[in-house]
Amino acid sequence: MSETKAIQIRGKLGASSFFLFVMTLGYAVFAVDRSVLSAVLVPMAHSFGASTSQTLFLQAAQFIGVFCFVFIAGHLSDKFGKWSVLTAGVIIFTVFTWMIGFATSYAEAFVFRLVSGFGEGIFWPVAMAWVASYFGFRKGLALGIFYVGFDIGSIGGLFIGGASFALYNTWQPAFFIAPSIGLIVLAGAPFLRQRLGSSNNDDPVGGEFQPFKLGREAVPLLKNRNVVLLMCFAFFATWASLWQSAFLPLYFNKVAHFSIPYAAFMTIPVLAAGAVGKVTLGGISDRSRRNLMLFSISIIVLFCYAIFFFVDNFVLDIVAALGMGFFSAASFPILQALVVDSCRIARAGTGLGLTTSAQSLGAIFSVSFTAWLSSFGVSRTLALNAMVPTAMIAVIAIFLVEPRMAKHKQSQNSIARGRTR
Repeated sequence: MSETKAIQIRGKLGASSFFLFVMTLGYAVFAVDRSVLSAVLVPMAHSFGASTSQTLFLQAAQFIGVFCFVFIAGHLSDKFGKWSVLTAGVIIFTVFTWMIGFATSYAEAFVFRLVSGFGEGIFWPVAMAWVASYFGFRKGLALGIFYVGFDIGSIGGLFIGGASFALYNTWQPAFFIAPSIGLIVLAGAPFLRQRLGSSNNDDPVGGEFQPFKLGREAVPLLKNRNVVLLMCFAFFATWASLWQSAFLPLYFNKVAHFSIPYAAFMTIPVLAAGAVGKVTLGGISDRSRRNLMLFSISIIVLFCYAIFFFVDNFVLDIVAALGMGFFSAASFPILQALVVDSCRIARAGTGLGLTTSAQSLGAIFSVSFTAWLSSFGVSRTLALNAMVPTAMIAVIAIFLVEPRMAKHKQSQNSIARGRTR
């Protein structure tokens, strides 16, 4: 290999790594914004005099905001360019998370939380579709790394929320500290844009990014049974897993009776296990049947939930919590990679737009359903919220098809027919 060729390869690898780093860090800021509220939700709601249902609906505000913009994020990226849209998304959810710290009433906090969700809805689907398209056949591993940003951010948000409350004995400082991480992304984005290309139609080093549109372009995909099943899977998987990032600190505080800082810190290992699971199983899915992996994961997670909620043994509960974090989190990069595999004829970005929309609906439904069931008590409510949808995704996974395997069988049949002629 010539020295020039080696330099070009190293340059591409460096550009790819830096691109994935910036996208992952942006997703981390997304998660910090989301999880910092979980860490200080109880004292924050108490200061506003919010009821239990209002407390849970405050979590829903952000998910509603995401849902409002996830539909049009692809259109915005077409019109203004991917870099502009991604940067705008980071700015919006950074600024309005800061604003939550200035809220003097429940209504103000709800509105600021809602608008911060707008920024997340703009950033999330465009960044994920870009990563999936950019890395091609290694998209399972790449999406696993990208999704780790969510775990890193969730851990950071919980740590910031718990530590700031322990230091200042009030919830406001958490919202001034946490969003500041977004400044790193905003500083790195222009440099990456200059390095990889700033044209609205150019993606890094000439990949095949297809911006998604959820209009008529989505109709052919909605006739694809695998895509519809994956949308259902995304809805129920988000409903099932949301409580880990949104309500697990609440569970540790209300049910296990840990202090607010300790409840936040106890959640961190579960999220860290999820980060390991995403990279490990996401990478394995590039060489395995993703539909079978999703079925196996859902069964294991259901078993972990059963132990966590119904076995009164601290050691087993911790093992189950780590297991549910590892496996349930890993389902998302595998799910999204399977979506891309299922949308080869149409635009993969459109398919990802559909599943992220289903995830947004799942998040809204999960929080709303939790608020509605709050009268049954925190423990029973969260148990139902985790186990019922997990059982549903296990059933859905039975009917999923692995497109790569189907294509391989078609190729084998074509070869066999050719030999008999």
